[in-house]
Amino acid sequence: MRFQDAINRAMPRKNQKRPEKKPAEPSKSSLVLKSDVSKIVDQEASTAPMRVQEQLLDDETKALQVELTSLLDAVQETETKMIEMSALNHLMSTHVLQQAQQIQYLYDQAVEATNNVERGNKELSQAIQRNSSSRTFLLLFFFVLTFSVLFLDWYNN
Repeated sequence: MRFQDAINRAMPRKNQKRPEKKPAEPSKSSLVLKSDVSKIVDQEASTAPMRVQEQLLDDETKALQVELTSLLDAVQETETKMIEMSALNHLMSTHVLQQAQQIQYLYDQAVEATNNVERGNKELSQAIQRNSSSRTFLLLFFFVLTFSVLFLDWYNN
């Protein structure tokens, strides 16, 4: 139904020419003969161009139908492609959203790992300080112990 409407809109109807009436002549018998002869001649003369016009209009209508059919096919193909593109766009946006969530998760893990590394560095620096202070304490302890043993040995002798 839409196709026929499109054809009707695209092809406006032309008004067919009707033979014009000639003014009546005074003599009735000559009028009848002349009008009969002129009607036959007019009908034969007007039917040939009318047939040619009708054939031209039919050919033009068929050409327009073919053109409109090809345009309809192109529009339907374009519509199909647009639907496919819409589906692909939806799929892509879904994947982008998933990737954004994964990126956020990885970012959170990287921040947590950075915090863990910073805390580990603090622990290592504290361990190094403890190790150096314990080394100093042990060195001092052995030094005092050595002098204590020497003092006791001297005192005993």
